[in-house]
This record gives sequence, C-alpha cells and structure tokens, in this order.
Amino acid sequence: MNTNLHPTIHAKTATFFLHMCLLIVALSNGANPSAFAADEYYFPSSSNIINEQTLKVYGAADYQAISPVFQSFQKQHPNLSIIYKEFSTRELDKAVRSHQDWPDVLLSPAMDLQVKLVNDGLTYSYSSSQTEQLPKWASWRNEAFAFTYEPVAIAINKAILGNDPLPKNRTDLLRLIRKKSEIFHKKIGLLDIETVGLGYLTWAHDSQQSRTYGRLLEVFGAHKAQLYPNSTAMLGALANKDIYVAYNVLGSYASDWAIRFPEIMVILPSDYTSVILRSALIPKHAKHIPLAKLFINYLLSEEGQKVIANDSSLIPIRLNIGNNNTITTLRQSSQSPLLPITFGFPLILLTDKAKRNILLKEWESSMWFNK
Repeated sequence: MNTNLHPTIHAKTATFFLHMCLLIVALSNGANPSAFAADEYYFPSSSNIINEQTLKVYGAADYQAISPVFQSFQKQHPNLSIIYKEFSTRELDKAVRSHQDWPDVLLSPAMDLQVKLVNDGLTYSYSSSQTEQLPKWASWRNEAFAFTYEPVAIAINKAILGNDPLPKNRTDLLRLIRKKSEIFHKKIGLLDIETVGLGYLTWAHDSQQSRTYGRLLEVFGAHKAQLYPNSTAMLGALANKDIYVAYNVLGSYASDWAIRFPEIMVILPSDYTSVILRSALIPKHAKHIPLAKLFINYLLSEEGQKVIANDSSLIPIRLNIGNNNTITTLRQSSQSPLLPITFGFPLILLTDKAKRNILLKEWESSMWFNK
C-alpha cells in the first residue's frame, strides 16, 4: 500500500494556502464546543464558486490514512470543501455528546462508543444501495456502517529477539517476556484504557476471550508497561526502541510502519486476533445531511473501497477489494484466528458504568505505579 503521501490541495487564495500549510491547529481546553482536543485539517474546493458547501467530518483516523479518501471524494465533487477534525476516540465521543458542535459525519474505530451513540438516539438513520450491500455484521440499525476491517496486532522490534523465534501467540509472548524479564522492564507499550476508547474496547475483548488475560495483566504490570494515547505514538516508540513490544496496536497502522521500518515485525496472534470495524455515522443534528449521505455512499462504494485499499494504510470492509493478501486469505479460511468484535447490542454492555469500573479497577491495581 502506498501510504507515504504528499497530497497537493489547490487553495483558491493565499489565505487558504496558508491554512493548509499549517495543517494542524491545536485547540485548547475550555468550555466552548471547540474545546475538545483535536487537530484540524482543511481541504478547500478547486472551484471558484462563492457559495460552496463544506462537509465537516470528525474522526479518529490518522490524517495520512484518511486524507486520500477525502481527496478522491472531492474529485467527484469539486465544489465541495472538507474540514476534518482528528480526535482521540473518547474526545470524539465527548465532542458529539456536547450537543453544541455537530459534525456531518463521524468516523471512529471505537465500536462500543459508536453503538452507544446509536442506542442513545443521537444518530440519523439512513439506507441506500451502498449501505444495503454491507453484510449484516458490518452495520447497526441502518445508522452505523463499517467501512474498514482492521485486525488488532502485536508488534515487536526484532532487536529484542536475538536468537529467539518471533512469538506466534500470547503464550509465546509471555514466555519471551519472562525469559528476558530485565530487558523488558518499562519496554512494553499499551494503549491507556482509561483514556483511549479503542484501548478499552480491545482490552475488554481480551478479558472475554483470552485464557492468558490474567497473566498478561500481571506481567504487563510487573514490568511497568508504558501507556500511550494511540497506535501511532506506540509504533513510533517501538521504532525508536523506547519499547520492544506494542500490544493491541491497530494492525493496519502496524503493517504500514513495518514497511517503512523493517525492524518492526507484526504478529496476528494464532490463539485469536481481535478485529475492529471502523464505522461511519451521521449525527442526528448534522447540518448537511445530503452531503453526509453522499460521503458515506462513497466510503462504501467500490471506488471508495479501492482508494482505502490502495492509497491508505487502512483495510477495506469489502472482501473482494484490496491487495492485503494475508488478511484476505485469513478472512476466507475456516481456520482463521481472526475474531471480529460483534458490532451491535452486546457492545452496550461494555459501556455500562459498573462493567467499566470493574475492568478499570483490575487495570489500575496492576498499573498504579505508571500514573
């Protein structure tokens, strides 16, 4: 996949050009609706129409990963400008629930938070020929639509291996950490499940599936695992040898980093590999619902899915599209370790405060010294 992109966006004026050059606008914390921590990116239209329309998209996808989709969509709609705000998953959810600043489209890999928004009546129901082509397991109540299929991986810096083989599963990983215990001290990376929605989702899934869950919690805590705000930060630390293992990192991002940094090796655990579905939805009070519908249709279309497959580091939801032969083969195999997280009502249980508090209490009792 070609992910080293340097897109050219044609600004209509010097002001727009400067806006795009800056790219990242850090928003300070405060009481107003723009106070939620986010980076803002602007994609101006290529037309000279004064009364152009602007699509506002909030998401938790890295700018480099999602920008090819916006650019390709704009080729079909040259009169359209796009504002993309990149949040962490929990900040993204909070921004929408503020009821003050409604985007037109919301993109997030935090499946439990997306389903909760639907369940709380904060989303817009929509059906089209594109949404109806999704398998039943890839949408929820015609309000949240999966557009990527992303395994959750373990990534290792091969410098730690020496003569040891690459772990194939969680038991192998535990064995390697125990064998090289001193070297792994403060060298394990995790998403902070207290503040990172995707981290909580994947860790909660581990607690339900893994026979090694208790041992992982014990070993990660004993070795003073380092906590990170997202997969990209964790992979950067892995490439720099600040850590030697990144646990529960997005496989799509990890594969991209492995191409650019050969010292990174990506593992899809043979005991089971969780899969998250990055989904799109239209908030209930979006200002430009017709535009939002157009964009979601494009995300799910063959053309949009090909852009995701070929020009971004993400993995498309459509099985027959893409060049990731490993994932395609595993999805078609009856012996596949891929275990998609169920997209639907069971996720509501993960958002229950009592359930969340139990999981966080276990986590805090092991990770207290990292605070």
